Amino acid sequence: MPTLMLMAKAPWSGMAKTRLVPPYSRHQAAKVAEILLRLSVDLCAEHWAGELVIAGWPDTDHRIFSELEKQYHVTLAGQSEGDLGQKMQCLLATAFERNTAAAVMGTDVPHLPGSTLVETYNALSSGGSVVGPTRDGGFCLLGLSNPVPDLFTGIHWGSSDVYAQMLLNARVSGLTFDSTFAPLTDIDCASDLHRVASRWSPLRRALTAAGVGLGAGSEVSHRS
Repeated sequence: MPTLMLMAKAPWSGMAKTRLVPPYSRHQAAKVAEILLRLSVDLCAEHWAGELVIAGWPDTDHRIFSELEKQYHVTLAGQSEGDLGQKMQCLLATAFERNTAAAVMGTDVPHLPGSTLVETYNALSSGGSVVGPTRDGGFCLLGLSNPVPDLFTGIHWGSSDVYAQMLLNARVSGLTFDSTFAPLTDIDCASDLHRVASRWSPLRRALTAAGVGLGAGSEVSHRS
């Protein structure tokens, strides 16, 4: 039964969603990170038929992780040291050690269609591989049925070439993705947040309920 690893940075002020600062404050950015995490877990819990693991960074000490563990009966895990590729490789390896296919996903695309998760689960269950690119040149979802040791080697994380570099590594390793989903806007900066919230009402409602406006300098009503 395939496993989904949801990679999440703990929403501490000054550490999470720092690319939102400015126009948002560090506290507001942390609140947005918490909202994205909650929406992402809700999405995955509804549409993923296998085990759901929240892999926290730098640890799972933030109270949101224990809350989500109890509410959704998910598994909590840590992330390894190293760059993003090393972290993903280690998370995937834990699944492969149990002879289980796995997918890794971030919390920046809570608006990912639920059907994409269903298709990913089905593809992995059949021994396939999947990838979901983002509009900024990265990817937000990747699933493998077997190890590909050099898939994330030499990638310049944070650049607009991440997806292209990963595809090149895949080609060299003999990997062909069975499913490639339509590119999504992942939420990194304020313009991304505004764009997605203007089109996706669950995020807009969550931001409003938390007292986080879509305008620069809006106030947050309570602490993380």
